[in-house]
Amino acid sequence: MSQLTPERLYALLPAFHRVRDAEQGEPLRTLLQVIETELERVESDIAGLYDNWFIETCDEWVVPYIGDLLGVRPIRPIVSAGVSTRAYVANTIAYRRRKGTALVLEQLANDLTGWPAHVVESFQRLTTTQHVNHVRVVPTATAGLRDAAAAEWAGGAFDPFSHTADMRSAARGGRHAITHVALYLWRLRSYRMGGGDPGEDAADAVSARRDAGGDWRVHPVGCDAPLFNLPRTETAITQASAEEDVPGRLRALALHADADRSRRGVQMPAPRFLTDRDPVLRVFVRLAGSAATLEVPRDAMFACRLPQPRPGEPLPALAMAIDPQRGRIRFADGLPVDAVWTQHSYGFSGDLGGGPYDRNAALRTLGVALAGSAAGVGEAVFDAPDVWQVGVSHLLADDEQGRVFSSLREAVAVWNTLAAGRTGVIVIMDSASEQDAPGAPALPLEIRIGERSRLLIVAGGWPRDPVSRSATFDASGVRAHLIGDVVIHGTAPAETSDGGACVINGLLLEGRLDVAAGHLGQLVLSHCSVVDGVDGVAAPSALTVQAGGNAQMALRIERSICASVAVAGPIRTVSMVDSLIGGGKGAQAGPRAPCLVALDTPATLLRSTFFGPVNVQSLSASDCIFAEGVQAARRQTGCVRFSYVPSGSAVPRRYRCQPDLEIAGRGAALRAEIRASLRPLFVSREYGDPGFGQLETRCAVQLRTGAESGAEMGAFEFLHQPQREANLRGALDEYLRFGLEASLIFVT
Repeated sequence: MSQLTPERLYALLPAFHRVRDAEQGEPLRTLLQVIETELERVESDIAGLYDNWFIETCDEWVVPYIGDLLGVRPIRPIVSAGVSTRAYVANTIAYRRRKGTALVLEQLANDLTGWPAHVVESFQRLTTTQHVNHVRVVPTATAGLRDAAAAEWAGGAFDPFSHTADMRSAARGGRHAITHVALYLWRLRSYRMGGGDPGEDAADAVSARRDAGGDWRVHPVGCDAPLFNLPRTETAITQASAEEDVPGRLRALALHADADRSRRGVQMPAPRFLTDRDPVLRVFVRLAGSAATLEVPRDAMFACRLPQPRPGEPLPALAMAIDPQRGRIRFADGLPVDAVWTQHSYGFSGDLGGGPYDRNAALRTLGVALAGSAAGVGEAVFDAPDVWQVGVSHLLADDEQGRVFSSLREAVAVWNTLAAGRTGVIVIMDSASEQDAPGAPALPLEIRIGERSRLLIVAGGWPRDPVSRSATFDASGVRAHLIGDVVIHGTAPAETSDGGACVINGLLLEGRLDVAAGHLGQLVLSHCSVVDGVDGVAAPSALTVQAGGNAQMALRIERSICASVAVAGPIRTVSMVDSLIGGGKGAQAGPRAPCLVALDTPATLLRSTFFGPVNVQSLSASDCIFAEGVQAARRQTGCVRFSYVPSGSAVPRRYRCQPDLEIAGRGAALRAEIRASLRPLFVSREYGDPGFGQLETRCAVQLRTGAESGAEMGAFEFLHQPQREANLRGALDEYLRFGLEASLIFVT
């Protein structure tokens, strides 16, 4: 759009007309200002019409019309996957130029679902009698069992062997047939933890945990958790994806092969995982009696076990065995390892719980809500210029200005001395674990929130340069880990209308979080995990609100994992959004303790999964899964919508809930059968597993598509996985070769 000059039309008039107009009170000038306003609107409309000719610059309402000109089938936009109709229409010509090829199917699957994909044309993996003029070297007719790494691929996405024909159709589970094309999809995402070299300002690493047997566990809580590959970024798919291109679990044999080539000095083929640039795993150690941090070299890594050295061949000084399937590390006997840090990737379904992903948008929305009328429109309370802001770094020394502390406890101690009414931000700048020194008394971390006070504890980046510091931070790249109990005291007077707020974002808390008796206004857990050690279940409760005061307190848990919640006295409200509550070791069998108890408080539960019983005063719920039942004392108010509510539950009126929706009007025998089939099936109920809280693909379709949006019920509704699958299935017919049929195979 052209730049418009004010009073452009009036300036075009001859000077003597302007002089006479000024003598008469400028009526002509006023008229031309009105005309110029309409002219600007016409020019703006013309410029907009020009922009609407192009898919890159057109308005959103024009996208379907351009797609209709190309004959593009409409798709469902999915924000969480980065899937948009605009991008699909823009890439349609490129898709059609390669129609019928395996690569375009792989690109199509990635673009329409956001899931990494690998396409296998099964007819190329069939055992056939070959003509001597057209010999296929790969795959061989007989599987080579001497190659253990290749044999481990058998039956999976990268299976290199030939197979006999399978006469079943793809819809009935057939794999290897002449007309079959298999699309392998990875639903789990890979999250990178740590980065940079030790000593750099941007360096970060995760503290490993030593167990009773002397092994080190990569997960800071101490549970077994597999390591994942961090896939390479591809702007365009020009060749079929390989194992290093997908977010799958790391295989021990693949890591061993890379490390073994390094030990033998073999340059080709190049390492696939332990590369010179951005390796999937780095391990740093500190030996007893030394302050230096050493990196374990690639040639000193051994997969799963410490092999015996060959005769005359000494073992490397920092020899280390790693089990990537369980995330365990073992060092050579006699090596005095005092501390271990890792840079690795873990797998999970989505941006939920304490993690290093980008949390800025959600945090800013929360900050605007907390600001209320005290700030300007769209201004977050934590962006105000007078905010008290400090950093916490466990890896760097304190700065001269005293604004970077070596522990969260030190920063909170300073916050507790400030006058009531302040707004504060504590940025935890690394992923190292923080706990009290061995032998020291286990004292809880006490946080005091005064009247009209606002405190944010967030994991993220913050400029270490004093000149660059301001009331801004980057809530991404870091997952803080705190070992120990935390107690929050609301110190406002009883008659206050604003008891202050405490917001915790991006924290992995291994211990209990208690709200002591007092007068706290609001507690928000956003993108956090509250667990207790290896078991992942706290006793008696991970988050507790003590009786005595706090009557005006609002408890909000969003996009978080919490072992259990107990509210002892009446508070204003409990709300949970997109969260996983409960779970842990032993969650598969035996009676479960309640995961949510709020007998004197109304609860609002949205798009959340509850692995244990729920007991509340009154209930308003939507898109939830109550795996072990729910009891509401007051059932005259509230409503339960689009949720799974098992038999024996006592809830207010229900709307399109399962299994009630399916058993309505059925006989007693058929009702029992439907109840048995319509129950949530999870990949895992144990914290630390990549599939924790994820619904299995064999779970009833009424649950996997039963939310109000058509997505799955429970905490991962925001992923909209049924819509992703529908997008892909709707586009396959257009891009498959004639006579072929495709099947979707979910690897994770």
